[in-house]
Order: sequence, then structure tokens, then C-alpha cells
Amino acid sequence: MNKKVLSTLGLCRRAARLHYGFDMVMAGLDKTHLLLLAEDCSARTCKNLEEAAKDFQIPLYHLPYTKEQLGISIGTKPVGILGVIDAGFARSLMQSIEGGI
Repeated sequence: MNKKVLSTLGLCRRAARLHYGFDMVMAGLDKTHLLLLAEDCSARTCKNLEEAAKDFQIPLYHLPYTKEQLGISIGTKPVGILGVIDAGFARSLMQSIEGGI
């Protein structure tokens, strides 16, 4: 996986199609198409989000990026949880993550 994921997340944020942070993501699960976790998220946070993803049938990926790297890519403070609320962005990100593009 390369920096395409990080740049796509930045575009997604600028287009206002991204939720970030635990509270915002959990509040918008009904609109979410993809959930992403930083590699350094706590075990409790991971468990909570994995359960929510299963309940809402949302794809969930653990990214090989730290909270700091994700925060920089979307222009915020360090953030460990991202929720993509646009089907097109979600599809593009999943293809990049799965294909290593």
C-alpha cells in the first residue's frame, strides 16, 4: 500500500465525506460505507469498532499508518478512527488497500 490511500483520505475530508474520531464515527454509522483504523489504536477502541462494523455490516480495515500519519493526511490532530460516508470514495479506498495500488 502506498501514499494513494493517504491522499484519497485528504480528498475525502476536503469533500466533507469523512467522519473522524470515535464519537463522530459512532454517531454516523448509519451513513458509513467504510471504517478505517490506525495501527496504533487501543485494543478497546478496535474491539468496539469491530463490533459496530459487524452490526452495521460495514467493511473495516486496519491501516499500516499511525494516528499521527492519518491526522496529517486529513489536516487534523492525530486521529485513529475514520469513517468514509461516500460510496465512491469507499470503493476507491478499498481497491487501493486490497490491491496495494
